[in-house]
Amino acid sequence: MGSCNGLLALVDDKDRIFLWNPSTRKFQVLPFSEIGFSSPSSTYYGFGYDPISDDYKLIRMVQSHGNNDEYFHSEAKFSREFGFLANNALHWMVFKTPQSRNQELVGFDLGSEEFRFLELPECRLDKVLWFDINAVGGDICLTSTYRETDNVVVDVWIMKEYGVKQSWFKLISWKEPHFLPWSTVALPLAVSKDGGKVLFFIEYKWFNRGRRIDSFVWYDLRSQEVENVVIRDIPTSFEVNWYVDSLVPLNSNAQQ
Repeated sequence: MGSCNGLLALVDDKDRIFLWNPSTRKFQVLPFSEIGFSSPSSTYYGFGYDPISDDYKLIRMVQSHGNNDEYFHSEAKFSREFGFLANNALHWMVFKTPQSRNQELVGFDLGSEEFRFLELPECRLDKVLWFDINAVGGDICLTSTYRETDNVVVDVWIMKEYGVKQSWFKLISWKEPHFLPWSTVALPLAVSKDGGKVLFFIEYKWFNRGRRIDSFVWYDLRSQEVENVVIRDIPTSFEVNWYVDSLVPLNSNAQQ
């Protein structure tokens, strides 16, 4: 569900939520707090560290239609009181109202525990084949993949000043990535230490008749060349999440 400072937030097939430190092999089962609505709803999760309270917070947000179908009602409850973490806030793409055609980016500040909407760059998300928003190098990063005549284009946008729409800039416009079949998406993960390359995770989302192997590539920002990253004996299909070794302790009894 999320990774922060060496701790992983996991959920099992019985919907029990755990915090686990793979370095120490210690885990902690979190208490469950029910959020119930009678109407259809969507559930969002997030996990992060709040330096103000010096504590970790796991967020579960349920969004549901209101009784008159004119608004969404949202509330957040805390186990100790997923989304991605940037600028000390967890972020998700949500529909602001039932009538909304496109999703909007919302952030939940872990310190003030308040929501705010953030404006996206001027890109046509209603025309894309696939898009994703995550954090790259501490900044919010939007990736849109779309058709342009007979080509596939991958655009990568970065928000350099948090919450300021005018600070969005297009880092990459990767035209004709011919090594990408129609069934794949390219997800930026990190920027190299010298700032000259971007690491992409190439993931298969849909059926493809050819051989399907998820992989990694480096994209050179100056030359626009692509270099494959060879990792031996990796599975055909997998998901990627960040993890950094740490000795963060976990209590045997969770607080609610």
